[in-house]
Amino acid sequence: MQGADTADQYLAYYPFIHKTVTWPKKVFFYLLQCCLFNSYVTFSKNNPNSHKSFLDFMSDITENLIHTSDAVSSLSSSSDELQGSSRTPTPTSPKHAPKNDNRGRLDGKLKNHKLVHIPPTKNYKTPKRKCRLCVRKNIKKETIFLCAQCGVPLHPKGCYT
Repeated sequence: MQGADTADQYLAYYPFIHKTVTWPKKVFFYLLQCCLFNSYVTFSKNNPNSHKSFLDFMSDITENLIHTSDAVSSLSSSSDELQGSSRTPTPTSPKHAPKNDNRGRLDGKLKNHKLVHIPPTKNYKTPKRKCRLCVRKNIKKETIFLCAQCGVPLHPKGCYT
């Protein structure tokens, strides 16, 4: 009984489940979290000198998964180049801008980030979105440009540079 109580206690500290999630997703996330906890217990027993917390362990797993997916996507894009693909990928804008800025967006490497026009939709010929930096400054300005890499709406002058 002690193991089950400890597992429930650890899982309660960092819940994945939200109120709006449907029950199949709740079951999936609960099982995912149980797998993470079991791997954390195994890691702790195999590495007794490591005093890593459960939160640190989960964040390390997440970062490794992100870097692995980046490596896989870069390998697939390089294999397309090796095969002589004449297709050039067109930037597709997400339906909504991401709520949080990713870490690389403000790294100072503006050559990686290019502003493109927001593509027209069924309802709007020239859709507009609120500029990310203007919203943070409590200025209600809209723009027709967004970063092709990040999907963040920005003004070409002032906010982008």
